Formats: sequence, C-alpha cells, structure tokens
Amino acid sequence: MEKYNDFIERISYQQAELQLGDGFFTPDSRVYEKVNQDNSFKPFYGDTVVFDLDSRIKNKIAGIIDRLYKIAPECFCEHIKEDTIHMTLHDLSASENLESIASEVFGNEIELLRVLKENPQQLNSIKMKTNFIINMVSTSLVLTLIPADEAEWNKLQELYELINKVKVCQYPFLTPHITLAYFNYNGFDEKSADNLKTAVHELNKNHFDITLRTNRLYYQKFISMNDYIQVFNFV
Repeated sequence: MEKYNDFIERISYQQAELQLGDGFFTPDSRVYEKVNQDNSFKPFYGDTVVFDLDSRIKNKIAGIIDRLYKIAPECFCEHIKEDTIHMTLHDLSASENLESIASEVFGNEIELLRVLKENPQQLNSIKMKTNFIINMVSTSLVLTLIPADEAEWNKLQELYELINKVKVCQYPFLTPHITLAYFNYNGFDEKSADNLKTAVHELNKNHFDITLRTNRLYYQKFISMNDYIQVFNFV
C-alpha cells in the first residue's frame, strides 16, 4: 500500500499551469480506442469501480466542463454527460471488442462479490479536496483530487487494495481524479492550446472539498465513456 508521503511526492508534478507541449497538440493513440474521428464516443466495453458523486458536486463539475467547452470546444470530443461524472477508484477490464472481454468482465463481477462477502464494508466517508486540472497522459483533461490528510488517504488505499484482490490494476498507483473531457481525436493547434491553458490556469485558482462515501461506491459496467451501468454498490 502506497504511503501518504510517497503519494504527495509522486503527484508533485501537478501544477496550476497546464502542460500541453509546444505547437500542434496530438492526443495519445489511446484516445482512438474510445473516440471516433468525428469526435463522438465509440462503443467501448468493460467494468470499473467508481465513487458516484452527489448531485451538488456533479453540478459543480459540470459547470467547469461547460466553461472549458465554451472557451475551447475545438480541443475536445463529445461532451461528457453530467450524470456519468465520477471518481474512479479502480479500473478492471476494458476493450473495443465486447466478445473478447465478456467472460473476463463476468469473472470480475463474480470475484468482486466473493471478496465483498469476505470483507463486508461499512458506511464510511473519505474527505478529499481538489488539486489541479491536468493533462492526463495526453488522452483527457482531468481534475485531480488529494486526501484531506493521511488518515483519509489510508481509507482510500484500503479500498483500492481490496479491489486489487479481484484484479491488479494496470497502473501501479492510484491517482484520484475526475475526468472532465477527452481530447479531440484530430488534435488542435497552438492557438487553441494557448486558450485552453489560460482557461485552466484561471480554473486552477479555485479549490473545493469533495466527500466520497462508501454507500456511493459502485461496481459499474460501461459500453462507452458516456454510458455507465451501476450493477451494485459496496454498502
């Protein structure tokens, strides 16, 4: 389990200034798995464990997304729906091909139910606060979160490690974040990048608290990055 101080050191790269490089911005190829060339979301299948957020926070995040799309719409693909806004705790499986992943997803669900039966969860809350809007590996713009203190981080890590019993995450460490927008399939020019950097710099001046609750922690399946189905919650 990653220690709190190691986590704080690891995320020290997160800054108020958005990093997009110089010149024309080209997204990472992983965007093409999820987004069509016309910037609509493609069918993309899998399962995940996420914290659903309360309506007040979802509305606040949606306002940030609307602001970004108003200033630099050409930088992004299809708009994420407000009701899908969430904080991912642990990704499980994902693929463009449903047939290739169906049995794996079914196995994840069965194994997670077993793990939860052996490790029943109680109603609990985890206090977080927003950090910065950043470029997440050139696939998306995300709002990163940090725990209020070490005790809150440990609660989050215990849940993360619980899901690792089902399937070890492909990413070695948890970086709490809320996805705001996926980048334009075709990229965007330097002028658009500069407009986006300015907008993000202004938005990064504001921070607010977010409380995650275990009764809103869900095992979900998805059929695109805009379509999630809640299967069961942890409490």
